[in-house]
Amino acid sequence: MAKSFKLIIVTPEKKIYDGEVTSIIAPGDLGYLGVLADHAPLITSLKQGNLEITDPSGAKNTMLITGGFMEVVKNTVTILADSA
Repeated sequence: MAKSFKLIIVTPEKKIYDGEVTSIIAPGDLGYLGVLADHAPLITSLKQGNLEITDPSGAKNTMLITGGFMEVVKNTVTILADSA
């Protein structure tokens, strides 16, 4: 079983997601980047694109975001999206 981490997605209007995931693939400004548990600390800007989320059951969900920022710290990923 893959190790999980916490993902929080927030827009100016509301919190969109708050839960455990096993991986995400996010649209960074310089290309897509993947995050797994125990990822090194990171802050990056995001561009418009699909955010792919894999939950602990293995189900994949895709969400369109229109830019923003992502922070990875101590097995918590916070995405501040313009919209999602």
